[in-house]
Amino acid sequence: MRGTKRKLREGVWELRVYVGRDPASGNPRQISKTFHGGSRAADDALRDLVAKHSEGRQDGLGVTFGQLLDRWLTECERLDHSPTTLRTYRAQIEQTIRPSLGKLRLTRLTPKHLDDLYGQMKEDGLSAKTIRNHHAIISSALHQAVRWQWVRENVAEMAKPPRVAQRRVNAPSVEDVRSIIDAAEDRDPRLAPLLMLAALTGMRRGELCGLRWTDVNLKLGELEVHRSIVVVPGGLAEKTTKTDHSRRVALDEVGVALLTRHRSLVDKWASEVGTAVAETAFVFSPYEDGSQPFRPDNVTNFFIRVRDSLDLPNIRLHDLRHFTATQLIGAGVDVRTVAGRLGHSDPSLTLRVYSHVIEERDRAAAAIMGNVLQQSDKPAQLPTPPNES
Repeated sequence: MRGTKRKLREGVWELRVYVGRDPASGNPRQISKTFHGGSRAADDALRDLVAKHSEGRQDGLGVTFGQLLDRWLTECERLDHSPTTLRTYRAQIEQTIRPSLGKLRLTRLTPKHLDDLYGQMKEDGLSAKTIRNHHAIISSALHQAVRWQWVRENVAEMAKPPRVAQRRVNAPSVEDVRSIIDAAEDRDPRLAPLLMLAALTGMRRGELCGLRWTDVNLKLGELEVHRSIVVVPGGLAEKTTKTDHSRRVALDEVGVALLTRHRSLVDKWASEVGTAVAETAFVFSPYEDGSQPFRPDNVTNFFIRVRDSLDLPNIRLHDLRHFTATQLIGAGVDVRTVAGRLGHSDPSLTLRVYSHVIEERDRAAAAIMGNVLQQSDKPAQLPTPPNES
């Protein structure tokens, strides 16, 4: 880091330190200070000024936190984050983060600024989970600033967002799921199989919409989950799965029969309008030729109409995924297999989300071991304690 000293008049000096380039414009940035004293004292003051601004790696000096957020969002786009995720990030930044912290110089941002923001959000009635979601954005942006050497440390690591209690997953009952699927069949036979497949496989909404006939192997009884459909400005877009990995999902006889029947109906609908269904067509489509997928939000709206017609207001489309997981774990399927079927990146996530179901299985396991070791001809007895002297 360079510094210069310029005499303005007798006993008055201008000290300047070069502190890198402005990340936004690329122009060189300098800090200047007026010093009163002799030449040697001015030299000492210049060395102190250089040392002060060498400590913090102030390459981002002058950049506001709002400018960092803008650059961070650009990086998220470059890294192909989901359009849905990016929309959520932008909404949270513009509605809450930028109004409170956007004008602050990045190098002046402190943990207290963040704690004050989280406290205000709590007073405004926002949930702990929502606050932690905002904290995650702030922390990720500051982590990027550390990587770019705009700041030396991520102050978000010292902030204290509220803790989020793990909520128990409430999966719908078998009877409720059957009722929803039956009612969906009466309303729209194009969408009812999608709901049934969701319950059978635990696939995500966007993955079901993105399923093509080339992903379906009815002879082997399996699906390949490669992509997901997301809503973007102006229409729909295909993206990779949430974990960026494809997976294979097995089908039983019920699943094979479901898709076999659905394919027959799809071909019939296409024939009636004088078209054909290509092998690359979407499995679930509002068009006879399957050229375009259903919009994920339209699928959700359809589910809500069916659910409400049955007076089941608390069941969400995503709860079909919970239904799959809880049924499998409850039946004794190992967590790793369940995680793979759901497309979880790590079985530990499955363990956290469905811990209560696993605890119930643990109680069943305890009962099994008790029955194994229980003597059939007399009740179990506690060991006799040793005689006391």
